Amino acid sequence: MIDKEILENTFKQITESKTERLITGFNDLDSVLYGVEKGSLITISGRPSIGKTAFMTSILYNFLKQDKKCLLFSLEMSISRYLKRLIAQVGEIELCSLNNNEFLDDRKKEKIKTALDIISSFDLSIFDDTYKLDEIRNKIEAEKPEYVFIDYLQLLETPRKKQRSEAITNIMLDLKQAAKENNCIIFINSQLSRALETRYDKRPTLSDLKESGDIENISDVVLLIYRDEYYKAYVDDEDYALNKGKAEIIIAKNKMGAICTIELLFRSPIAKFLEPIHYDVF
Repeated sequence: MIDKEILENTFKQITESKTERLITGFNDLDSVLYGVEKGSLITISGRPSIGKTAFMTSILYNFLKQDKKCLLFSLEMSISRYLKRLIAQVGEIELCSLNNNEFLDDRKKEKIKTALDIISSFDLSIFDDTYKLDEIRNKIEAEKPEYVFIDYLQLLETPRKKQRSEAITNIMLDLKQAAKENNCIIFINSQLSRALETRYDKRPTLSDLKESGDIENISDVVLLIYRDEYYKAYVDDEDYALNKGKAEIIIAKNKMGAICTIELLFRSPIAKFLEPIHYDVF
């Protein structure tokens, strides 16, 4: 029998406690993820170049604008390379300009300075040399962030003697435990299996999560990214024109709420996800 005090505390938590909502900055997504609490592990997954890092950075930027303390482990990019991504989003400057200064004029240079001033005010720590799980856990414990971002799962070091699927499962379990122990939410990017490329409908499903079914099982939330233009970039047809810039975020798993698909805009030149534009019809 459950202790009466536990039942009473649960009642008070539901009826009296003010729960801090997860606010990613995307209204439709936030309404579906309303029940996500601290201690959760959220997996973002998609095919290479579909926009995983851009989507993660968009959420990170939205948290930073709310004065949230964030910690980022950039395993694929150096800090300076990642900062270009953040500068592009903050200053709305094309990435091509940041990667080739021949495209920079005085106006863009001023925009970069302004973006860096804004970034300097954020409560953000970035690490690009931490690949071991123990080191990540130590930094989380030391920094005590509200939100942690890891880009991406398959680049974390794993014991050589263990099978890859078992090692990935252990990483996910450790990250889930770290989220609970440190009362934070951890976002982690993960690759998807190539198998979906053989299907007519390229929209990802939970079964496409790469290397271990336990990525799905251990995650509290799984967000899958799909962009029609990613697969039709070189097709000159009406369908492509209609879907240009559209992105689908498939909420494939949500322990505390519904599963559904929401639509966002993706601005490729600045690698940024935005709210869709709704026009009033008269």
